[in-house]
Amino acid sequence: MRKFINKILFWLNILSIIFLLLSYLSSYISPEDNLVFPLFGLLYQYILLVNILFVVYWIFRKKLFFLLSLITILIGWNFFNNFFQFRFPEKSTTNQTLNVNTFKLLSYNVRLFDLYNWSHNKDTKNKMFDYIKSQDAEILCFQEFYNDETNSFSTLDTLVKFQKAKNYHHAYTFDVQGVYHFGIATFSSYPIVGKGEIRFKNTNNICIYTDIKIKNDTIRIYNNHLQSIHLQKEDYNFIDNINSEKDKIKGAEGIVKRLQKAYKERAYQSEIISNNIKQSPYPVIVCGDFNDNEGSYVYRKMRNDLNDAFVNCGSGFGNTYNRKITGFRIDYILYDDFFKASNFKISKIKYSDHYPLQCRFEISE
Repeated sequence: MRKFINKILFWLNILSIIFLLLSYLSSYISPEDNLVFPLFGLLYQYILLVNILFVVYWIFRKKLFFLLSLITILIGWNFFNNFFQFRFPEKSTTNQTLNVNTFKLLSYNVRLFDLYNWSHNKDTKNKMFDYIKSQDAEILCFQEFYNDETNSFSTLDTLVKFQKAKNYHHAYTFDVQGVYHFGIATFSSYPIVGKGEIRFKNTNNICIYTDIKIKNDTIRIYNNHLQSIHLQKEDYNFIDNINSEKDKIKGAEGIVKRLQKAYKERAYQSEIISNNIKQSPYPVIVCGDFNDNEGSYVYRKMRNDLNDAFVNCGSGFGNTYNRKITGFRIDYILYDDFFKASNFKISKIKYSDHYPLQCRFEISE
């Protein structure tokens, strides 16, 4: 009986190894060409866990089969490093140790400052403002930014008043009655000397780039919000609580369709933005909500030859998504070799469905 069970487990192990190899390939194959590979990239962490369990099982059984999964895991070690970092968190840099070429950048999908939580939106907004003020960042990048020109929810004027990054570049993708504005915004305590934007048809997603003058250097900040999956309330209900086989099939079909549509859109958007980044005349920092994990084609295209702040100075798992589906890093701060990064941090505050990211940069001499 044990031999029969081991035989079944062996072939399941082989299948899990194939899935793991497919997840490695997911970042190299565009979803515009194939919609299967992105799903393996999305599920990488779970596929990896299955392979780790097989390694432990075969070692316990004193079988050399453990080498199959172990070698496959080691083949993808660089891939794994995008998901997890073995290092202790850095101590925060004090103001006394900073030099004039050092600045702090904060990137945060604020989810419209909780606008649609009608009974408590102002309370959440004020908590966000308190957090933003406490971080004292020189550069702020907000996705899903909202501002209205009434006194009831005027975020733009308030942000300018209470924090030091008073210069701003904002772009709106949707307006209601010319008063209620939805979009993206970058704030800077340094002079803004240039602005640009990349828009996409039939979507509210956008990328803006902002040229900022720091002493004798000009840098370019790319602030991105790429295509969302647009999960509906019933999709989250499906994820949280599945009651029947019929629910499983119906719920899974809806989620997969939305995933596939979003994968295609993001692939196209990332290619356009990546080409623009390559043509930048200035050193770049690329941040924002990519809406895709670190095993994706989108991540590889956006990163290209850039450094990942989490990979270089983060610790643990880089989860930035505040949902019951934990473990997904979909928000990023990328930078080129002109900068030295330190003190990367993901603040686990739950005012939005995304956690804010921050990193300190030093301009290389």
